[in-house]
Amino acid sequence: MMISELSPSDREMLSAFSRYIIYQRRLSEKTREVYSSEAERYLLFLSEKGKDITATGVDDVEEYLVKRRSDGAGERTEGRVLSSLRAFYRYIIFSSDADDVNPAQLIEKPKEREHLPRVISPEEVNMLLSSFPSDDPLSFRDYTLFELIYSSGMRISEAVALDVSSYREEEGSISVVGKRDKERIVFIGQSAKEALERYLDVVRPKLLKNPRETALFLNRRGGRITRQAAHKRFHETVQQLGLDATIHTLRHSFASHMIENGADIRSVQEMLGHSDVRTTQIYTHLDTSSLLAFFDRYSPLSDEES
Repeated sequence: MMISELSPSDREMLSAFSRYIIYQRRLSEKTREVYSSEAERYLLFLSEKGKDITATGVDDVEEYLVKRRSDGAGERTEGRVLSSLRAFYRYIIFSSDADDVNPAQLIEKPKEREHLPRVISPEEVNMLLSSFPSDDPLSFRDYTLFELIYSSGMRISEAVALDVSSYREEEGSISVVGKRDKERIVFIGQSAKEALERYLDVVRPKLLKNPRETALFLNRRGGRITRQAAHKRFHETVQQLGLDATIHTLRHSFASHMIENGADIRSVQEMLGHSDVRTTQIYTHLDTSSLLAFFDRYSPLSDEES
């Protein structure tokens, strides 16, 4: 059964739900796609049972989750399904102006196995950043971009969206627009500051074609560099160096190295732009893991020879 086989009222409900996600909840387009797709599958499931969503409860949601499990859904997928259904029922309650209980909210999310983010060592970061020739404008642009990401922990999407006016030279800070258009100020280290100022003074003018272009990081045609192009340049470099890393690894490494050097979790949360400190706490686990490895290697209680 496809969406065209849903009733006209269900199709209209899905369209209204999509608008609600974007305009009321102000979530991303990617989230809208996921939530709408899961809501569609749930409506198809209910349609096969001959049930209207307004007459459903916890038992229906649980039955649907069991079905998704039997179809091969793992813990992460099940968590995504439940998040989608919670949002869908929230919309239904919102649109009917009722004081109902959200049945999907009464079901506990499955606990996912913890996946620690990949990081690289400070030595590997230095090896990576020192591999860009400083006499080539595009290579120096790449060096500045990646140095900036490692120095501040910003996302690649945030970095390529920067304008020249985003940089505040006097403070050594950058105004970053993150997820859900939330603005934050990040500070950068001395190496990034020196690279950025040389890029602005010497390199960017060589790439600039239109004086009215506001983008900070430019491509060879003088326009804003894309996230895809930055990923390609980074991938080519780490392959040559034999490193297992992506651009996002720089962000993870920034956070991990900050924690290792004594930064408090709330400060790192602010710099990364995390809305929930629990997202940032994953880096404390990385720090604990490195301490444990150090202990295992050097402790007199260890079975390994020193």
